[in-house]
Amino acid sequence: MVDQNGHRYSQLWLTVTLVLGTFCTALTTNILVTAYPTIMAKFAISSATVQWLTTGSLLVMGIMIPVSAWLLNNFSLRLIYTAALSCFLIGLIISYTATNFQMVLLGRLVQSLGIGITFPTIQTVLLVIYPPEKRGAMMGLGGIVIGLAPALGPTVSGFILDHASWQDLFGMMIPPVAILLVLAFFTVKPVIPLKKSAIDAVAIALSTIGFGSLLYGFSSVGKYGWGAQIVIISIIIGLIFIALFVRREWPQANPLLNIRLLKIPSFTIASLITALANTAMIGIQVVLPMYLQNVRGLSPLQSGLMILPGALLYGVISLISGRAYDHIGGRRLALMGMFLLTLGTLPFAMLTRQTPYTYIIMEYIVLMSGTALVAMPLTAASSVDLHGLQLSHGTAINSTMRQVMTSMGTAILGSVLTNVTTTHKPAAALLQQAPLAYRDQTSAAAMQGFHAAFLVATAMGIIGLIFATFVKKNSRVGDQA
Repeated sequence: MVDQNGHRYSQLWLTVTLVLGTFCTALTTNILVTAYPTIMAKFAISSATVQWLTTGSLLVMGIMIPVSAWLLNNFSLRLIYTAALSCFLIGLIISYTATNFQMVLLGRLVQSLGIGITFPTIQTVLLVIYPPEKRGAMMGLGGIVIGLAPALGPTVSGFILDHASWQDLFGMMIPPVAILLVLAFFTVKPVIPLKKSAIDAVAIALSTIGFGSLLYGFSSVGKYGWGAQIVIISIIIGLIFIALFVRREWPQANPLLNIRLLKIPSFTIASLITALANTAMIGIQVVLPMYLQNVRGLSPLQSGLMILPGALLYGVISLISGRAYDHIGGRRLALMGMFLLTLGTLPFAMLTRQTPYTYIIMEYIVLMSGTALVAMPLTAASSVDLHGLQLSHGTAINSTMRQVMTSMGTAILGSVLTNVTTTHKPAAALLQQAPLAYRDQTSAAAMQGFHAAFLVATAMGIIGLIFATFVKKNSRVGDQA
């Protein structure tokens, strides 16, 4: 294989570097949630403050992903990827050596600069360096990185917190990332064709304000509620600036983000399905541990181990589904995957305080199996009608859509859980009059909240299943429409 400069490079080593590098960055996206109580106690901060470790990270990632297409089309892949890993490494060191919460948060935000670039980069590169008949398998490999790593986060975090300190959640990543940064200098080559264009500062500003405000608004729902002024204003500002961004970008010959790709039905439908599948999966991953810990009394590590089999199977099926895509296309995988995802999500809406753990594990396995059949194969299917420089823009749009919808979905599930639980809670006076009755009714209210949240996730699966019926029958890359 030769790069854009005509020099030979190792396709295998480039793939290995990107996969391992992105796995490291993806692992940290979901690893801090179980450490929140420890960090709150360490720095004497509130739950609202500690949530900025997640909210701030989402904001930075949401801002960086739309910019990634312009970066990939204007700068050498080696420069971009080593810069991303460098940001991630510096952020890890800042958080690991932090003496106050502000430093932990700063490190987290710097890490997110790197994460926001590595996610769309690996998808774009795999689509570029492999021929159409191998893209499904390669995107399945990418699915292991982007889907499996965050799913393993809570289990890894629970284990480390049981045996070490919260700082080691960052410290354990420093040696492998440093090694990968050195490796990247030798293995990452300029394989993406460049098309230089002037930086559009106005578009970047509109994108930053738009996506940043929208993600902040949805991320704040859990704290303030849907009717809060800060939530409403943030979402409105986000929508206005995104509309201005689209209006500016649409007629551009060399846009920051090629929004016109949304006119291609195969791309838009496949992107929506992957976003819905990811949203339902992440929503379950957020709500299910709450049920296991708050209702069933499990520890963070125990709840993480409960979802570990499903996470591991996700990785295996991602590889299988990628190869299956190369042979049967995306339509059948989309229908089968969304059906299994919905089938695996619906029983969670019927959980009780005595539901057997084996039942929960099996349903989660079904859910993750369905998601694995959809995630990367449909990402590959979204590129069916994309060519050349459109691939980097398509990946950025796909990633942005997934990021925004996931933020919206988790906010919706969280607010439904909170509102339904609060609505059905017994009056405080009952605590003094009949403590046992108060306890039982409070527990019942919590279960109603969980049921409602899981039903919303099921609805997302059903909507995705409907969209799956519109996927092109010949939806393999290289097939004719």
